[in-house]
Amino acid sequence: MKRLLPVLLATGALLFAACGDDSGSSSATTAASGGAATTAASGGAATTAAGGGAATTAAGGGGAVAASNIQKPGECGLGTGQKATGDPIKIGSINTNVPGIDFTWISSMTKAYFDCVNDNGGINGRPIQYIEEDEHIDPAEIAGLAKKLIEDDGVLGLVGNTSIIDCSVNGAYYASKGFFPIVAGVDQACFENPNFSAVNMGPYYSSLGGAQAALRAGAKGTMVIVTPNQPGVDIINSGVVDFAEANGLKGVSLKEDVPIADPAVLAQKLVQTAGDGGAVVLDFTGPAVLPLLQAIDSAGLIDKVIWASSTPPNDPTVAKALSPAWNGKFLINAEFNTLDSGKTDQNQMNEIHDKYAPSSVPISSFAQMGYLAGRSATDALLSIKGDITVQSVNQAFQNMKNFTSDLWCKPWYYSSTIGKNVSNNTDITVVPQDGKMVQKEDCFEIVAQDTNPLAQIRQKETELNLNTAS
Repeated sequence: MKRLLPVLLATGALLFAACGDDSGSSSATTAASGGAATTAASGGAATTAAGGGAATTAAGGGGAVAASNIQKPGECGLGTGQKATGDPIKIGSINTNVPGIDFTWISSMTKAYFDCVNDNGGINGRPIQYIEEDEHIDPAEIAGLAKKLIEDDGVLGLVGNTSIIDCSVNGAYYASKGFFPIVAGVDQACFENPNFSAVNMGPYYSSLGGAQAALRAGAKGTMVIVTPNQPGVDIINSGVVDFAEANGLKGVSLKEDVPIADPAVLAQKLVQTAGDGGAVVLDFTGPAVLPLLQAIDSAGLIDKVIWASSTPPNDPTVAKALSPAWNGKFLINAEFNTLDSGKTDQNQMNEIHDKYAPSSVPISSFAQMGYLAGRSATDALLSIKGDITVQSVNQAFQNMKNFTSDLWCKPWYYSSTIGKNVSNNTDITVVPQDGKMVQKEDCFEIVAQDTNPLAQIRQKETELNLNTAS
């Protein structure tokens, strides 16, 4: 197993997050490359985009959808206001927690949602007992934790798993036991195995979203992607490089040790590599990237290139720390709606957070992932007729089709259409603006490339009426 670790890690992408504040938009925007005509999740402007995709209506935008969510908007579970007192239904979760990488925020928010469900009738009177396990990027440890949860604790399903190596290490084991986890995907294997379905899109696709935004903003010449110098990031970089070259730009892949030792030096290196008018796509966490952004500002380099990013810097603390010089000039891909959208599910998430997890979970995209995992799993559990067993729980997970939430641009469904799964494949762009993160671009499709399965997935979605609103 120790010899397998580098291979396993190489399949996983390490970091992702998104959070922010909504400004909304009321004007029409024209965009190029890899988009589709859409209505925004936050109810903003119509966006016209060249380069692919049919017109869609965002899940939060008010269109009718082919779905019948069991839970009423704004309610947890049955919404009875009565505590569940029956035999508990055991659900498990495994999450990476090491210095610098703490994904337990996600499962903590899932637990908060389940706590709300348990205070509102549970699953037809039965509470959910949520068992969370931390893993430390050790294949033997995480394999043991999966067996503990399934064989010793007797969990009936897995919800909210967020791990760098879980999907690689335990995929075959979960399949052998008939488990179909609902996860927040990090490891790229989570998106390539039909036994998983992720509520997010992961850093590979989010970085592509950042690259698309940079191209629409006029990037030319060279597009650079820079990631932490850690195992698993090569696949992220390859997606952006492929995208750049497919659009007539030179693609350059860089990796940098974190924390960044000399942000000022790295800032100059990135600008010199991209060249005037080029683009730089960043894939760092908010705390890691903030010193770099400040160094770019101090050196007067903001306007030298187009700056973009995957989701992590989409964080209110980052926005507050940036000067007005960054206003509208840092294009951050966001996998979910903005945190102050005012829409029903987002408001409910904020309320559940404040009541059940005010100190353990920062308001963030991680919180949104945990909320969506908990809400979707609860809907599936409530759909079960008869005995609640491993078989019925995991069948209910697989049966989820066009589940709606105003946090997503489009309805979500479980599992794979072609042996791979990227159910969340449409999102927005946000930018810092006077100390807040605001929406700049409405919902657009992450670009399909020869090196990713999105074209085949979307074809199947159309054939099966999945991930669609009508």
